[in-house]
Amino acid sequence: MKIECPSCHLTGNINPVDVPAEGRNFSCPRCKTGFFIGKPAPDADGGYLMSMCPVCQYSTFTDEMFAVCPKCNTRGIDYQRMLLSKSQGKRPRPAHGAASADEAASVVDREQMLRDFELLTRSQRNPDFDVEPPPEEEAVKPALPLPLRIAGWASVAAGAVFLLYGLAGLLNYYGKDWQAILSVPLLEPVSKVKIFFQYGFFPWLRTLYAVSFLLVASQFFSLRPWVPKVLTGLCWGGIGLMLFQEIVMVVNRLLLTSGSPTAIFYVDCLFSFLLTLLLWSAPFLAVIWLLGRDETVREYRAVLCPCSGPSAP
Repeated sequence: MKIECPSCHLTGNINPVDVPAEGRNFSCPRCKTGFFIGKPAPDADGGYLMSMCPVCQYSTFTDEMFAVCPKCNTRGIDYQRMLLSKSQGKRPRPAHGAASADEAASVVDREQMLRDFELLTRSQRNPDFDVEPPPEEEAVKPALPLPLRIAGWASVAAGAVFLLYGLAGLLNYYGKDWQAILSVPLLEPVSKVKIFFQYGFFPWLRTLYAVSFLLVASQFFSLRPWVPKVLTGLCWGGIGLMLFQEIVMVVNRLLLTSGSPTAIFYVDCLFSFLLTLLLWSAPFLAVIWLLGRDETVREYRAVLCPCSGPSAP
C-alpha cells in the first residue's frame, strides 16, 4: 500500500500485512515526523481479495486476504477485470439482443471469472514449499528359517565340491597328451575314442552333473515346490554315478593285471573302491538327510503355504 508523510509529502510503499488491525505509527525517514497509518479497509466485494498472488505467487500462508499484492502490486480487481475481458472476447455477441440478455450474459461471465480466479489462486503454489512425497518403503522379504538355510547351503556346497572334482578331471585330461603317453609302450598309436572313454568321459559326466545339481540347488532359496524332490533324486543320481565310475575303474585294473592276482590285490581294490565311494557319497547323503528331516519338510510347507503354519504335518 502507498503512504505519504503529511509534513514533507514523502511517499513510499509498505506491505499492508505489516499493518495490524488497530493501525501503527510511522516515522518519516526524511523529516522525522511521526504519523499514524490505519489498517486499509478491504474492497467492498470480497471476491477481489486474494490469498495468493496469481502473478508472482506471493502468499502469506495464513488466512489473511489482501486486495493488492505487496510484492508486485497486482490488484485483485484488475486481474478479475482482465479475466472478464477475456471471457467477453471469447463469447459471441448477438447482433440484436435485449438488455436482459446482456445482463444475463454479464452475470454468467462474472461467475465464470470468479470460478477461474478461485481455481487459479488455489492451484498456484510457491515452488520453495514443494515437498517431495516420502519414498515408498520396499517390502522386506522375511528371512528363511534356519533348517531351510542349512539344507539350501549344504546342497550348494555339495554341488560346488563335485564341480571342482569334475573340473580337476577335465584339467588332467586336456593337460596331457595321452595319445603320445600311451603309444610309447605299445609301439602303436592309441585311438582318441579309447582315450576319451578312459580319461575324459567320467570328468565330463561329473562336470555336467554338477552344473545341473547347482542349478536346481539355487532354486531351493526361491522356494519352488518341486525342488526338494528333484534335489533328492539328483543326490541319489550322484551316488549312482560314483558307484558306476568305481566299478569301471576296478574292472579296468583287473583287466590290466597280468597273471593271477593275489589276495592283497583284491583287498586293495575293494578298499580303494569303498573309500572313494564313501568319500564322494557323503555330501549327497548329508543333503538327503537334511531334506528328509521332519523339521525341514514342515518349514518348507509352511513357507509355501503360510496358512498351514509351521506345525502342519
